Amino acid sequence: MAEFTVVLHRDDARDAQLTDEERERAWNAHLGFQQHCADRGWEIVATRALGAASRGRSLRSDGRAGVVVTDGPYAETAEQVAGFYLVARTSLGALTEAVGALVLNGESVEIRPTVRFVDGVPVDGVDAVSAS
Repeated sequence: MAEFTVVLHRDDARDAQLTDEERERAWNAHLGFQQHCADRGWEIVATRALGAASRGRSLRSDGRAGVVVTDGPYAETAEQVAGFYLVARTSLGALTEAVGALVLNGESVEIRPTVRFVDGVPVDGVDAVSAS
């Protein structure tokens, strides 16, 4: 079994307009997902929600070995990363089925295999390092 990062995306403007009912439905979906993982012995290694993208900072190369720091979101889309789950001891297929319950209120979810490194060398998830 492997370890995967479930990346949660949202549109902050859409999120700000959710009704109490939509927020409660989303909260219950996350509680249900967490229980689903526990019931199957999948370890949620870490999980965090992220604050609004407008309160963050973006760092990019200036193309001359320097860094440009900008306040707020400057992605190409309205969707921003909203949070994540790091889930171990499962398979991509099983996790994909379980994560479907989190796609509501206009959100989207991405599942990516994780790769652990020790002293700069991948020790598991090696196949995930290179695109195939």
